[in-house]
Amino acid sequence: MEDRVRHYELRLAAVPSRFEAVRRITAAHLRYWRFSPLVDSALLGLTELLANVHQHAAGGEECVLRLAAAADLLTVSVHDADPTLPVAREADVWEVSGRGLAIVAALSKEWGAEAEPEGRLAGKVVWFSLGSDPVLAAPPPAAGVRRAVARPRLAVDPLRPAAPLRTAPLLVPAGVGDVPYAPARPDRARPVAVPGG
Repeated sequence: MEDRVRHYELRLAAVPSRFEAVRRITAAHLRYWRFSPLVDSALLGLTELLANVHQHAAGGEECVLRLAAAADLLTVSVHDADPTLPVAREADVWEVSGRGLAIVAALSKEWGAEAEPEGRLAGKVVWFSLGSDPVLAAPPPAAGVRRAVARPRLAVDPLRPAAPLRTAPLLVPAGVGDVPYAPARPDRARPVAVPGG
């Protein structure tokens, strides 16, 4: 049986005020498609691609986000109207930007950028793919096998809270009587008597 490929497409303006909503929508789709282990990496890469459209696209900030999910591969692509292909570069230590594509390359299985002369947004598409790690996916339990659920044990009964912590002021010997030590009030600070000194 051939694996079904699921698709999702969203047209949006790549402005920072919209990024959070786009991340929530994307995360919801990935969880629904059972790609939960890839959500964080996908959202980080997507944010970098949207930030590149916002900062560098000469054709405006309008773009199209496309998600394609197969059984073991997720592809995230952002299409915009600027035909200029991005170039990955090594940012200087003190630069505050210029690492977006390096981040995308580091977290993805593969990535790329291609000219897209046709379509709704004739320009380019930048994409990256994430492979689902079979180790991260929980195997289905075998028939008739009960799984133990680990539950944290509480050290304190939440219905009977512990007695309040009692603190006493630090007393510093000052001759005749003891005076509370208050370092914020130098007029009350007294020299400390050291026994045998």
